[in-house]
Amino acid sequence: MTDIITESVKKLEALLEHSGCGDAGVLLDVDPDTKNCQFEHGACMTAEFGGRCAEFVTFDPIRARTKISFMFGAPLDNNAVRGAACAIINVATGFLCISRVLRACHPSSHNACLRQLVEEVAGKKIHIVGSTAPLEDHLTNYLVSDPSDAELIIINGEASIDPVTGNLVEKYKATKRIIFIGPSTAGVARLHEFEHWCPFGRICSDKIRQE
Repeated sequence: MTDIITESVKKLEALLEHSGCGDAGVLLDVDPDTKNCQFEHGACMTAEFGGRCAEFVTFDPIRARTKISFMFGAPLDNNAVRGAACAIINVATGFLCISRVLRACHPSSHNACLRQLVEEVAGKKIHIVGSTAPLEDHLTNYLVSDPSDAELIIINGEASIDPVTGNLVEKYKATKRIIFIGPSTAGVARLHEFEHWCPFGRICSDKIRQE
């Protein structure tokens, strides 16, 4: 079984070895005022570390003060801790300048993002993993329920923490185009060098209260 979250934690641990960053504090919180990426649903859990703030959108957010090293060797056996791990991965990869996407774009960019993504993938047989409305509404004629029938697989943050997603990616990464979308998947995508779609996602040093 391939678990992309566990493997991402291992990659991050290797990057941070001997840096001292693993023992630095991380604040996990929920930002009730943020406007989520249109392809993500749930509460915006934020992770603050080293003057950076990143997010992971989930229905199981955690509020806590912790350390990056809490993930190292941990079982990550439920959605709450897996989502927290992703939030920390997102902020750590942003701090290390591996990822350029830490927060969702402003809602004023939603239409352009959706239009560009639809233009990018339309005409292909597409399997979507996770709830990505309104994307599904614009791609109805191209969607397939069986990934083996697809030319392209799209994965959002909610789907990325599902333990079976790693097996799906491992099975098809050599034969199908796979795109991770939204700010929640940024860190994992960059660590694994997966294709990532979030053209208007933002880098910021602290929480942005969006109007």
